[in-house]
Amino acid sequence: MSLPIRPETPDFRMQSYTLYIAVFFAFIGLGACSPECHWNGRYVSNKCHCFQGYTGVNCATDCHCQGHGTCKSDGTCECETGWKWSASQHKCVWDCQHCDSGTSCIGPGECGCAHPCKWGACRNGQCVCYAGYKGEDCSIYDKNLMMNKDVEIGINLGGITYYSPEVKWVDLAQQSQEWITQRASTHDWSTGELDKIHWRKDGYPARLDGDLQVGKLMLRGFGEHEESGRYTVLYDGQGHIDFSLVGHTVHYDGQGRMIVEFPSIKNGGIFMKITATNPSDPIHNVRVLLPGYENTYLRFPFHPLHLEFLKRFSEIRFMDFLHTNGHGPEPTTWATRKTTDFHSQAGEEGGAIEHLVQLVNTVGVNAWINVPHAADDDYVKQLATYVHQHIRPDLHVYVEYSNEVWNGIFRQTKYTREQGAHLFPSDEPFKQGMRYHNKRATEIANIWKSVWGSQKNRVTTVYAWQTGYQGYYDQALIDLGSRKSSFDALAITGYFGCDKATTKHADQFVHMTPQQIQHLCDTDLPNVKASFAHYVDVAKAHGLKLVMYEGGPSIMEGSAISGNHGSSTAGVTDKAISFHRDPHIQKPVEDVLDTWYNTVSKATFNQPPGGLFNYFASVSTPSKYGSWGMAEWTGQNLAAVPKWRAVQTFISRHWPNNPLGPKCSFVKDRVTSTVYGCFLSGGHYVCAKSANGGHSWTNLPSLHQGSKDHVTVDGYNGKEKKVYARVTASLDVNTYHVFSEHTNNWSTLGNFQYFTEEMSPDVIPRFPVGASHGLDAHHQC
Repeated sequence: MSLPIRPETPDFRMQSYTLYIAVFFAFIGLGACSPECHWNGRYVSNKCHCFQGYTGVNCATDCHCQGHGTCKSDGTCECETGWKWSASQHKCVWDCQHCDSGTSCIGPGECGCAHPCKWGACRNGQCVCYAGYKGEDCSIYDKNLMMNKDVEIGINLGGITYYSPEVKWVDLAQQSQEWITQRASTHDWSTGELDKIHWRKDGYPARLDGDLQVGKLMLRGFGEHEESGRYTVLYDGQGHIDFSLVGHTVHYDGQGRMIVEFPSIKNGGIFMKITATNPSDPIHNVRVLLPGYENTYLRFPFHPLHLEFLKRFSEIRFMDFLHTNGHGPEPTTWATRKTTDFHSQAGEEGGAIEHLVQLVNTVGVNAWINVPHAADDDYVKQLATYVHQHIRPDLHVYVEYSNEVWNGIFRQTKYTREQGAHLFPSDEPFKQGMRYHNKRATEIANIWKSVWGSQKNRVTTVYAWQTGYQGYYDQALIDLGSRKSSFDALAITGYFGCDKATTKHADQFVHMTPQQIQHLCDTDLPNVKASFAHYVDVAKAHGLKLVMYEGGPSIMEGSAISGNHGSSTAGVTDKAISFHRDPHIQKPVEDVLDTWYNTVSKATFNQPPGGLFNYFASVSTPSKYGSWGMAEWTGQNLAAVPKWRAVQTFISRHWPNNPLGPKCSFVKDRVTSTVYGCFLSGGHYVCAKSANGGHSWTNLPSLHQGSKDHVTVDGYNGKEKKVYARVTASLDVNTYHVFSEHTNNWSTLGNFQYFTEEMSPDVIPRFPVGASHGLDAHHQC
């Protein structure tokens, strides 16, 4: 901007200065958070409204609350519970005066552990072990503790999206939307101005000019299932975060920390926006934490109900989690991969491999990793190296090149044909893609085996091609030739459509009863068995194991995903969805699982890691594109979900001796030394308390569980005198209960509310197995 040249009189200099300031403020767009407030408050209606923890006309006085208190009249801070004022440090610090010798604070009011937790994480002074590990420091592996011991059923995990009904993390920002732009001066939902923003490497805006804002959705379409409550919002940097789309109340508004209550989220979800950011210290690392998880989310990042859902499966296929279908960018390098500090794990790069490894380590399940179609050799080597160095020593890894490279609806198919055209110009396009797939899949398999070296037996390299066209699969194997020695297993699908119910029987389908649709499934079962038997012979002939990469019911409107632009027939989708929810689908699912088990898993050549049935998929919303989810949302009452019941019935029938939890569980009140426990007594579980180290017990009131149900104590809140315990039925369905010593009664909590309370810093978790301090000597443990 240029100004007219005039003699520099004092008045003119003042006018120029005033104009400069006005232009500066307009340029950096600080109507919501002005430098007049020192980035310590919001500038609204020509006045600074200070963040809690700051004071003064221009919010220049920092009371050093650290985001956990309010200013006192003397300029110090009234710190929140779990924090205390330190005169020597002149700020609020964690309050952990009660910690035992040799331990120190790891959070507000929370003491650390005397020993590093090798395969687990510390909570309130003791280690919480990953599944299958025990001992004070979680260093001892015991296979007999595993709920998925020897199970040969895996699960395909759902993708990472802001509208996913599968809540994987307690930090909603991890699965939030990609940014959209808005203007404070308009009512447009999205102004499409992402290209006007300079972005940081972690995906946050480095600055916002004028009245430009960025925002994103989270928990879209799921909120009606989640408990309402007070969410904690944490962020680094300086600026201003707002929420809209849903009613809310801000109870605490501090720099870097907000407490926001959402009394009713419903299907609209939460819309979070950054309305101002300091170019010198931009807002980043935003975390939107579900109620109750502020103090534990770093050590226990995954939603407990997500972990509960997964713990009985033996393997997780991360195809959708890694956004394998259409993964980007091309080429994919290690430098372009998604990192854990990115603003969201959603997007074409897929979730961070660090999250993948931490999840399988926590649950104790094998990992099936789909390598991106455009990954270069260095990426493949770095990926194999990271997994080798960080995954638990008892776990196994399946490795597959991309997913369904033969399937024309995916970008990877076009990519392999483009690459194949250069290498095999005389072939037809479909064969060019097949031959490039074989070349690249072999190279990837060899890199993984090389990296894992002497432990390469822990890696199963998988070769997958199109199951439905057996001749095409044969052609692919012929081209593969001697390179088959680089692979350990063939992979196929195991979908069943009940004699093509929605196409072959389309005219009758919408009028069929569930019993009639089930009959179609029964009549189609021999065809399913014949497909399995065919590929058993193929795998055996090539000296390879046989596994399934995806399988399950596929009764759906087929034209919706066949390139027909999402078309559907009136009534067909609704009927298909209703059948997936109907009890009559349970038997067909069990029948296909049993057919696979008897035909494939029991084949003498096909012992583990062969024989794996990979169900598709874990949790998803039914639509005209299919009812793929075993469940429809995280936290659903699984006792009423027929597909879940089918799979769990199958697991219980074939692996009946697997535990549903620890045989004995104990927790100790550190103030009174009273011990609470749940254990077998007289052939059934009881919960009791002891004031003398477990030598004598007083039974708590009965939970009236079934004779085969398992009871586990999860924790004890010494302040509120509450014991937290769960009852686990044979189909791995939990109900959650709280015993109050004030009323001497149990009450039942909803699953979300149970974990919100149980994760409180006031709750002491149960002892790790094998670290029960002699208590288990008195029982059948």
